[in-house]
Amino acid sequence: MNTKNLGTLVAGTAVSSLLSLAPATAATIVVEPVLTTPDPDLPSSDVGFGVNPGTVVAWNAPDRTGQQNFLNVGTGHHITTMELFLLPELDELDDELIWGDVDGDGQIGVSDIFDNIEVDNSFILESPDGLLQFQAPRVTFTGGVIPLGTRFVAQTLTEPDLTVPPEVGDAGPLVVGGRYDGVPVPEPSTILGLVSVLGFGVLFNKKSSQKT
Repeated sequence: MNTKNLGTLVAGTAVSSLLSLAPATAATIVVEPVLTTPDPDLPSSDVGFGVNPGTVVAWNAPDRTGQQNFLNVGTGHHITTMELFLLPELDELDDELIWGDVDGDGQIGVSDIFDNIEVDNSFILESPDGLLQFQAPRVTFTGGVIPLGTRFVAQTLTEPDLTVPPEVGDAGPLVVGGRYDGVPVPEPSTILGLVSVLGFGVLFNKKSSQKT
């Protein structure tokens, strides 16, 4: 799941991406975030966020082809806070999206890295220029750390299951955003000069909206 800067997405977003205050009339899709230590059954990737703390990046989910052990590289930080957002105004579904308990363990969120998981399904996210607002249910992970140079898994579970078939070029129908904060770690300037906004998985594909 390659990431894309939210500012880039906003630049190409139509009027339909403006915050809608109308009540939802479609079904509700429940999404549960998974943020864990590496899974030995998944392949490992050497790319990561590659953006500054506080910058929101977005990717498609859920996506079997993007399941991998990601690397905290290019951030220059030990990650101590991770926020994930559902971005229904940018996806191709008409359904309402909320963070919820999908695996039936009685709590929202799965993590063996962070001790605290807070959910705000009414959170509103502003675009970088402050001109647009997005319905963006938020889940915040704190009380843990992803050290610079270590691997982690970031995935989503959904009910109903929206995972796309593992075919090349496929991308999940949801758009999920994320941003982090953390403790800076000094790095050689030669390394920092090579850091660019890399994705975190397969190429992000923003499909044309089917909303009316």
